[in-house]
Amino acid sequence: MYVVLAVIAVLVVIAAVGLVVARSGNDDDQSGPTPPSTAAGQPTVSPEASETQPSAPEARLAEAGQLATKFLTFLNANDQKHAAALGCEETKKLLPGVILLAIDPPTKLTVSGPAVALGATSNDAYYQNLLSVPFAGTTKHNPATGAVTVMDVPPRPLCVRLMQLKLG
Repeated sequence: MYVVLAVIAVLVVIAAVGLVVARSGNDDDQSGPTPPSTAAGQPTVSPEASETQPSAPEARLAEAGQLATKFLTFLNANDQKHAAALGCEETKKLLPGVILLAIDPPTKLTVSGPAVALGATSNDAYYQNLLSVPFAGTTKHNPATGAVTVMDVPPRPLCVRLMQLKLG
């Protein structure tokens, strides 16, 4: 019964994200919030891409890594309230649901690599302000990998846009 409820909840979240993506895809106003990424994996920076596209300054990448570490520390402590508080204004309502569905104690997640500027791998304007910080570990004793997606829109502070998790 719990598995069926969890599957239904995941489908509802996916449908909500799809609705947000579809609705913002038809909106030509670039000043509004951008949709969360629904990509299963995170692109990596290839040498060719980093030579042709500007990358985020190293300091912002380091800050993104620190923010992701803080976010994962809250998840590891099962402190969903403080983890969600690190979210961007545009995703503060969605992020707690993603956390609730994806993370089950005991959780031991840590940053597993350097932050990457997603704009360096895409010509899509949506990705130009996103940084991705990979992580790995376990949740509810299951191996897990994923990425914390951080929004970088200066002069605003960095914030957690989304978390992507893959079990197994």
